[in-house]
Amino acid sequence: MLRHATAVSLLILAAVPAMAQKDLLDQLAGLVNRGKVNVEVDLQPGSATITPEWTLQTAGAPKATLIVEADEGRVRCVDVDVSGGTLVISGKGLRPALQLEGMRFEEGTGIIDARFRGRGVWRPIIAVFRTLAKPALRHIAVPTDIQSILRGDILASKQSTSEASPDFLKLVRVVHIGNTEFEAFSGYPLAFGELIDFDTRSLRVAIDKGTFTPPAQFEVDGRIDGDIENGAAAFLGNHGRFSRGELRRGTFRVSDNQTSFSAGAFALDLTYGQFHWPGGPKIGVEAPSRFEVRDLRVRPDGSYSGIVDAALFGKVGSVDRAGTRIAANDVQLHTHGAKIVNGKATGDIKLNFQYRLNHTLVVHYPVEELRDRRVPLLFQGLFDADLHFENAGSGDEGVVTGTYQFTIPWPPVEQAAFEVLRARWQQDVAPAIHKVKFAIEPRRFGPCGHDCFLLDVKMTAEKTKRFQQICNTEGKADVVVDAPTRSLVLRNLRLQPRCEGLLGAIVNFVAPFLTKSYSDIALMQMPADLPFTIDSVGSAADSIFIAGKVDWATASNVAPALSRR
Repeated sequence: MLRHATAVSLLILAAVPAMAQKDLLDQLAGLVNRGKVNVEVDLQPGSATITPEWTLQTAGAPKATLIVEADEGRVRCVDVDVSGGTLVISGKGLRPALQLEGMRFEEGTGIIDARFRGRGVWRPIIAVFRTLAKPALRHIAVPTDIQSILRGDILASKQSTSEASPDFLKLVRVVHIGNTEFEAFSGYPLAFGELIDFDTRSLRVAIDKGTFTPPAQFEVDGRIDGDIENGAAAFLGNHGRFSRGELRRGTFRVSDNQTSFSAGAFALDLTYGQFHWPGGPKIGVEAPSRFEVRDLRVRPDGSYSGIVDAALFGKVGSVDRAGTRIAANDVQLHTHGAKIVNGKATGDIKLNFQYRLNHTLVVHYPVEELRDRRVPLLFQGLFDADLHFENAGSGDEGVVTGTYQFTIPWPPVEQAAFEVLRARWQQDVAPAIHKVKFAIEPRRFGPCGHDCFLLDVKMTAEKTKRFQQICNTEGKADVVVDAPTRSLVLRNLRLQPRCEGLLGAIVNFVAPFLTKSYSDIALMQMPADLPFTIDSVGSAADSIFIAGKVDWATASNVAPALSRR
């Protein structure tokens, strides 16, 4: 039961249906270190052979009530009281028949006290000569393993107290377990196949009400409180591992093959695995990630509710919502007090990661000899977002809004842009000047302040070796936001050509050519499938800062998306 309760609590990492375990009772039994176990065994009419000479017979509807004291996982002593019908120990031949009404058993000693009476012709004899009952009592004992007690196998032959008589379970109609509390073994490994495994650390478990109906039906209500460690959980393809966990004021219920769970507080130190926040972010978590949930409630279908505090870290992750996927590296997610209701999130999270965004820089030259030049650019840097989730679920339900800012480090982009700016061609400049060779060699292309951009190129015009014009041209432009296209655009180019040489007509050609070529260039455009606006831009000496809003509604309100990697 402990394994199943903890498995259900771990469903806060991924909402999936809980499943009752066939060996749930055995897991609880193996968990018991020390404590008290209270069991009522309802018997049905029949007989069971405990030795070749002795037989147990039941009549009516007898009930055996057991109070068990356990230590180091074994039954140390047990008090048994029989009420209702009759439980008779009957011997063959001249051996007596005894109706057992109660007894006390101690491990290593056996039955140290018993209440009984003779049956049939033995009743007056046993009433006078009670020592005649000792041979019968010497042949029975109580199994000292907790598993047998919880299954109702309460009597065994004296030769083997580690297991019950193979026939006795036939007499068991139903077993009731209640008012039971015990301390669990430390370092006890528990596993649910591929679903979950962990080691107990310091754990207390209580069974408030449990019912076992042979051969394998078990229903239980209980409580659990303490620490676990070195665990792993896997749900529908998601897998998470934790080094330690803290579970406070937990309760669990297993009925009709369904499990529900609650806890006042549940916290995990995650070491690696997959984590999915309802409504978007997925993180391949690693240490020192911490996930805590208060007032946790897990329903039988696996959906959960609670108040979440989390600080999660991972090398890789993604944001998946409304058909859009944004790949991310070095991810961090922080939240405090976010509410999860049946697997849907409402609250604020802070999301940071290293992004990757592809964009093609295009330059249109105003001469027929030069076609448009294109170069793919890879923008990557730090992305910061403050997001608000409103009833957002993994199926794109609800709304995600907020603000973001990301940084574009410029040096690598500048090197790529040089390939676009660099050009060579031949053109007639004036009626008298034919076949002039032009060459443009970029020297700088990047931000120069808060809202300006610098263009620095060397332009050479050559007719012959003797007739050469060199223009060291500098220009500044405004970096503006084009809201309709959600683009960052270079506009209002202002040039200062400084030319040296004899071809004066070149001076009149340089400024218009560069202005037409390098103004209105889209430096960066937000992909169509991302619901991010571009509201402001700023720049430093080696980077650009872009900020805007996020408005992620349901899939029907978002343009069809492309997978982004």
